[in-house]
Amino acid sequence: MKHGDLHSALKTAVLADISEGGISYKHVRLQHGKNEFTDTLHARPTSFSPAGLQATDFLHFLGFSRSACAFQGGECYCRAIEPDHDAFALAAAIGRAFERFDRGAGTLGNCGLFIDQPEGWGFFYGKPSSERTFATHRSYGNGHIAPKSERLKESEDAFFRFVFTWIDGAGDKGWTTHYRAKHMPLSIEFQAALGFLGGFSWFGECPEFNFDGCWWRFMPYREDDDRAFNRNTETVHRFFDAHANHFSPGLEQLLAAHAELEPHRISFLSIQPTTAPITPSFTGRRAIGPAEVPRLSVDVPQRFDVAISFAGPERQLAESLAKSVRDAGYVVFYDGFYPEQLWGKDLVSFFDRVYRKASRFCVMFVSREYSERMWTTFERRSAQARALEEKGREYILPIRIDNTDLDGLPPTIGYISVEEHSIEKIASLLIRKLSIMT
Repeated sequence: MKHGDLHSALKTAVLADISEGGISYKHVRLQHGKNEFTDTLHARPTSFSPAGLQATDFLHFLGFSRSACAFQGGECYCRAIEPDHDAFALAAAIGRAFERFDRGAGTLGNCGLFIDQPEGWGFFYGKPSSERTFATHRSYGNGHIAPKSERLKESEDAFFRFVFTWIDGAGDKGWTTHYRAKHMPLSIEFQAALGFLGGFSWFGECPEFNFDGCWWRFMPYREDDDRAFNRNTETVHRFFDAHANHFSPGLEQLLAAHAELEPHRISFLSIQPTTAPITPSFTGRRAIGPAEVPRLSVDVPQRFDVAISFAGPERQLAESLAKSVRDAGYVVFYDGFYPEQLWGKDLVSFFDRVYRKASRFCVMFVSREYSERMWTTFERRSAQARALEEKGREYILPIRIDNTDLDGLPPTIGYISVEEHSIEKIASLLIRKLSIMT
């Protein structure tokens, strides 16, 4: 549908006026014929900040386009939305998402990862969009192979390892930052976030990570003249040093913003699970093709032998149990096995699938904390719905931490207590049960 079609029709009706997060919205229904309708959302930002990303930029990333608007008076940012969509909920989600997105952009800026501003301040001054781009240097080579290559430093955080190298020759002179997650493969959401940031390429056999693959970015060496303070060496080193404290938190904010929007089926990320991630780079004379990079379709397993549900205080017990069962060859859902893969997902629908549909058994650590926490209550209800469908067949396997009774869990069900059995013994019993029930 052309953008002009979003402002005119045979009949128009304003369904709602909404003010949320510094943006005024109008939900407008366009009627093109007797049974042909288009719902549209017309957004007019009412405030801006003197620096950084603006609401206009975020609306652009969400598929809104700027044009003259009779509904808002002057101009607006407009896009089609699904028929009968809850425009109030969507506007609130956009407001929450922009707050997280803005925080993430500021955090990633410490690492030299800057998000373009395609709209900027032009809208607020009645002028054309004041596009501001942060051009990413594209390496002539592959960021790895050069006449001179030197490993300078490395760092890590809870999720990633980073290596900083200097290369000189083969058309390039500058620094490569190499990225590899501690848990592979990455989720499709995470890889889409790298694609959104831009400048990341995949190299299939990185010597900095024992010839496992890495994502990499290149920063060229620059100097205005022979004076040392006009070189960018100090800046690039500072960007790398910031990765340990800022890279993962910044990405986490972007993916949290995506998670706010995903239930409304809009996002600034392009999720394409059937395509290869990021632009493949080249090694020697052959391209690293899609078959050699982590596929976007490879994610958390679709089926599990057992899913483990627990509250925070029992994490150590849950992790020990999960590792023992996994080491015995069974597929286990324990959130600590998939930290990057869970970033950016709609956890409500994801956890419901895991605990209600995708697992052979659900192990539940029963405690007072478990009975009171929001997420464990949600997991328990999904598991109980599955137990009801099983019509008496075993599904929930409870491990008692204390004497707490859980609503909906019959007292007649067989428990195992950590007071009577070590977690190692419980793991061996679970492994035996899985082998018998195969």
